Amino acid sequence: MQPKITFDRTIVPVVDNDVVHLLVELKAPPAPDSERQPLDVVLVLDKSGSMSGDPLRSVKAASAHFLRLAGPNDRVGVVAFDDTTELVLELSSHDPDLAAARIKQVTTGGSTNLSGGWLKGIEMLEASPRPEALRRVIILTDGQANVGETDPDRLASIAAAARSRSITTTTIGFGDRYDEKLLAIIADAGTGNDYWCAGPDHAPQIFNDEFEGLASTVAQNVSVELRPAAGVLGMRVLNEFPITQVAGGMQVALGDAYGSELRRVVAELLLPPVRVEGPFVLGEAIVRWSTFGDAVELHTVTIPLGVTVSADPNAVDTAADPQVHEQVNILRAAEERRKALEAYQRRDFQGASVAFAAAAGLLSDIGGDPDLIEELNVDAQRMQGGDWDEMSSKKHFSERRMVNKGRRTRYDK
Repeated sequence: MQPKITFDRTIVPVVDNDVVHLLVELKAPPAPDSERQPLDVVLVLDKSGSMSGDPLRSVKAASAHFLRLAGPNDRVGVVAFDDTTELVLELSSHDPDLAAARIKQVTTGGSTNLSGGWLKGIEMLEASPRPEALRRVIILTDGQANVGETDPDRLASIAAAARSRSITTTTIGFGDRYDEKLLAIIADAGTGNDYWCAGPDHAPQIFNDEFEGLASTVAQNVSVELRPAAGVLGMRVLNEFPITQVAGGMQVALGDAYGSELRRVVAELLLPPVRVEGPFVLGEAIVRWSTFGDAVELHTVTIPLGVTVSADPNAVDTAADPQVHEQVNILRAAEERRKALEAYQRRDFQGASVAFAAAAGLLSDIGGDPDLIEELNVDAQRMQGGDWDEMSSKKHFSERRMVNKGRRTRYDK
C-alpha cells in the first residue's frame, strides 16, 4: 500500500475559528500475475417464498456463474435457507456443470432464517480451514430476517466474531423488501461489501464484481488510525467506514484492498480560534495492513500531520490540494442523501426534498456527474410531491454506502 496525505489548507491564519480537512489516499499495488491466494467462499442463498420465480432463477444462474469463475485452488460451498437450512454444495472444488445442476434443484419454501443460513456458512468454513486461503461468506436475501436470530446487535457480534477468525461477510439485498440497514450492519462488522441488486439482470454483475475483488485481494485488514494532537479541538471522519475508538484517537477499518484499488478516508479537524505563528502539529496517521505470501506480514506506516500558521493574510497556499475539497463535497452530498432518506422515514417530504437538492448543489459546486445531479434534482421534486417508493430508497442507500467506500455504485443500468 502507498499512503499519501494531503490537505485542503496547509497554511492557516493566526486568528481563524475554522477547520482543516485531510485526505488519506491508499493506493494498492497491482494484483500479481503469478498464482494468487486461494479462496474459500460459501454462498448463502435465500430461498424463502418471496424469491419464487425470476428472483430465484437469476440467483441460481449467478451462483453457477460464480462457480465457473473459481480457479482450481478455490473452494466454493452453497447453502440455501428459508425457515430451515439446506446444504446444496459442500465446500470443495466442483465441476461447474454438475454443480450448476445441483443448484438448479433448489426450490422456494417458507420464512427467512437468515442467521441460520449464515451460521451454516461460517460453520463450513471453520470445519475445513486452510490457513493460506481468503475466507468469505456471501449472503443474498430479498426479505426481512424473521426466524432465528434477528437482533441487529447480536448479528453484528456474530459478524465481528467471525471476522476475528479471518472469515469476512458480504451481503446482497435483492429487490425492495430487504432490510438494508441490517445488511449494512452485518457487512460493516464483517468487513465485507454490501450491495443492492435491483433486479434479476444485475445478480451476475454483482457476483462477478465480488469474485474479481476477492481474487485480486492484495492487502487485508487495512486500517487508518487518526490520532489528533492536544491542540486540535475535535475531529470526525466524513466516510461511513466502521470506526473504533482507540487510545489517543480512532481507528477506521477499510477491510480488504483489491489490486490497483485507491481507497480514501477524509477527516475534518477543528482548530482553536487563536494560534501561534509557525508550525502547528495536527497529530499523526497510522496506516496498517496485512499481506499474505509464504507467511503473513504485518505492515505499519506512521505519518505526522501538520499545517503552518501564518500572520500574512496574503500567504499563497501552493501545497493545498483541490482534490480534498472535491472529496469533502462528494461525502457531504452522500450525507445529505442519508438525511433525505431519514426525513422520508418520518414522512417529512419537504425535508427530504431539501436534502436531495442540497446534495445536488454540493456536486454541482465541484462539477460532478451531471446525470447524478439531474437525478437528485428530479428526486427532490418527487419528494416534494410525495411521489416515492421503497426501490428508490434502496437505490440511494446503496449508492451512498458505495460512495463512502469508494467503490462501484450503480447496478441499475
